[in-house]
Amino acid sequence: MTDKEDVLRVLRNVNDPEHPVSILDLDIVTENDIEVDDDHVEVQFAPTVPFCPMGGAIGIVIKYALEKELGLEAEVKVKPGAHVQEEMLNQTINDPESYQETLDRLRNSGLLDRCLQSP
Repeated sequence: MTDKEDVLRVLRNVNDPEHPVSILDLDIVTENDIEVDDDHVEVQFAPTVPFCPMGGAIGIVIKYALEKELGLEAEVKVKPGAHVQEEMLNQTINDPESYQETLDRLRNSGLLDRCLQSP
C-alpha cells in the first residue's frame, strides 16, 4: 500500500521548472499537503509566488511523476489562495484533455525531463 513516504520519495526527484531544486526543498509541497488512500493520492502545492508563470507546469509534473511512479490516480491542486489563477490551473491539471495537451508541450520542449531527476 502506498503511503506519504512513497509520495515524498517521488516528489524529492521533482524540481521546480525555474530552479534546479526539489519542490520539497522549496516547500512547494510539504508532508501536510499529501493525502493517500488505497488507490488515490491528493497533493496540494503552493507555487513559489502567487503569480508564478510556471504554476501549471509544476502541477502537471507533480501529477505525471506520481502517476508514473506509483501507478495510482493523482489529484493535484493549487493550495487555496496560493496563486492568482488557482481555478484555471486546477482545471488544466485535472482535466484529462488539458492535462495531456500540456504534458505533451512540456515533453516536447524538454521541460518535463529537466524537472524530473533520476531516482
